[in-house]
Amino acid sequence: MQRFRCLHCRRFFSSQSFRLDYRLRLPTLHLELFHLFIAKVTLRQAARTTGHARGTIEHRLRLLGDHCRVFQRLRLERLRGRLRAEFLLDELETFEQNRLEKPLTVPVAVDRTSYFVLGTAVGTLPARPSARSRREAELGLRSSGRADRRQSESKKVVAAVFSGIAELVDPRGSIGITTDRKPSYRSLVQDIFVGRATHIRISSRAPRNVENPLFPINHCLAMLRDGLSRLVRQTWAHAKLAERLERHLWIWICYRNYVRWRTNKTPGVTAAMALGVEEKPWCVEELLRWNPLAAW
Repeated sequence: MQRFRCLHCRRFFSSQSFRLDYRLRLPTLHLELFHLFIAKVTLRQAARTTGHARGTIEHRLRLLGDHCRVFQRLRLERLRGRLRAEFLLDELETFEQNRLEKPLTVPVAVDRTSYFVLGTAVGTLPARPSARSRREAELGLRSSGRADRRQSESKKVVAAVFSGIAELVDPRGSIGITTDRKPSYRSLVQDIFVGRATHIRISSRAPRNVENPLFPINHCLAMLRDGLSRLVRQTWAHAKLAERLERHLWIWICYRNYVRWRTNKTPGVTAAMALGVEEKPWCVEELLRWNPLAAW
């Protein structure tokens, strides 16, 4: 291992100091887990497959999720103020722990032509009343619980995604935004993009085929549900904590943007290459080699 000495602070360091696997006892485990996390494998099944404790798998999920989130942000810095975006946004609904009491919303923004995932977030939704609770409320028998105080963060997380895109787009250019007809989207677009955006609203009841203008985002959300164990419908593998779901999302997003081909008909071309962020595909070993925060 090559070692160095800083001539300014006189401290020693090595080429290992700035790697993501710095001080990890299992320096190659995260490479194997990266492929499992995007292949619909749960944490418990990943622990069984690799022969390691579930706590170890949870630690690597936090490590990889935080790394992929920072990696995406630093790569997009190249486009700050230069992105000419025409993107689509929609919200995916899921839940943590309980489908009725703790639903979640996951807004996702995708570039129309390259299918590059520009941003995402995770927020809470109010509890959904069951048929029994509605009957109890009508009879005045239902008491207020913690689930009743759960607030909707839909506008907050959608605004966060819109704000992240607004920092990247060319301030002198126009922006094309396509969403469904949810009322809150119109006011958020007007407040954040201040008249620079052309907002197209499509009915969510339209057939979800290739002719639908929302096809790229519908296709992306379908791939998310197919690739992440936490988002598969009617399963025991649903998310237990929202923060773990968000980290898991960023792992899949980095794979989708930088490693996977844009489509099967464009071999060797990733979504990042189609958007103009990268010049070649990334392999998983390169993506997970250096820690972008180590030098900070």
